[in-house]
Amino acid sequence: MERRIRVLVGKPGLDGHDRGARVIAAALRDAGMEVVYTGLRASVPAIAAAAVQEDVDVIGLSILSGAHEGICRRLLDELKQRSADIPVVVGGIIPAADRLPLRAMGVSAVFGPESPLGAVVETVRALGAGQPLPEAVEPDPAPAGIPATGLDHAAICVEDMAASIALIEELLGQRVAHQEHVPAQKVDAAFFDFPNGASLELVAPRGNAGLEKFLEKRGDALHHLALRVKDIDAVLQRLDARGVPLIDKVGRPGARGHRVAFLHPKAFGGTLLELVEAHEEPAR
Repeated sequence: MERRIRVLVGKPGLDGHDRGARVIAAALRDAGMEVVYTGLRASVPAIAAAAVQEDVDVIGLSILSGAHEGICRRLLDELKQRSADIPVVVGGIIPAADRLPLRAMGVSAVFGPESPLGAVVETVRALGAGQPLPEAVEPDPAPAGIPATGLDHAAICVEDMAASIALIEELLGQRVAHQEHVPAQKVDAAFFDFPNGASLELVAPRGNAGLEKFLEKRGDALHHLALRVKDIDAVLQRLDARGVPLIDKVGRPGARGHRVAFLHPKAFGGTLLELVEAHEEPAR
C-alpha cells in the first residue's frame, strides 16, 4: 500500500492562538494525509527534532506573531544541522513584502491569511510527493488583515457625561453632534464629528459592568479605537479563522444604528479595537 504523506504542523514562538493551525491540520487529514501537531509554543529545535523523528515529508508552520523571518531561518538551520531535507511551508499574518525574502532563504511556499484551504492542501500534497508546485501557489493577499476604510472614532470612557460634553465643547469650540442611549451595550454615547469623517466618542456606562470596572481602575480615559469596515460579519469570520482573538464573532447593534464588534485587546497590542459597519454614510 502506498505510504500516506506525513506532515508536521508546528506553532512556534509565543503566539498562543492555534485555531488556524488546527483548521489546516484538519484539512490535511481530510485530504488523506497523516498529521503530527506539535502544539502551542513549540521551540524551533523541538519542531526540527520531531520532524526528523516522525519522518515527515513536509513541515507546516503557523505564525501570527510577526516573527516569521527569524523563526523560518532558525528552522532551516536546524534542519541543515540534522542533514534533513524537508520542505517547509509557512502561513499566517505575513505581509506580501516578506514573501519573496522567505522564499529566497529556502521556504518552499508562503501563504497569507486569505489563502484558500484548497491551495494549501494541494501545495503540501505536491511537496510531499516530490511533484511540481501547482500554479498560483501564492494567492494575491490584497484583502489580508482588516480591510478598514478609515478611522471611525476614538472613544473616551467617562463617568459624568454632561460634564464631559461641556468640557469637550469648550476645548473644541464645537457642539456635540449626536447623543443617544444604546440599550444593546448598556451605555450612553455622545459624538463630536470632524470634517475628515472621524469622530470623538464619549461613552458612559449605564449598567455596563466592563466599563464600570474600567472607570474604577483608570478613571476617565481613552477606552478604544474604532475602524470602519464593510461586511463586518465576513471580516470577523476571516479573523476568527486565522485565530485572531475576538470578543464578538458577529456584529451587534451599536450607536447611530451601526453594527459593531470588538476584538480582544490581545489582537491589537493591548488596545481594545472596535469594528464599525455603517448602515449608511452619515452626513457630516
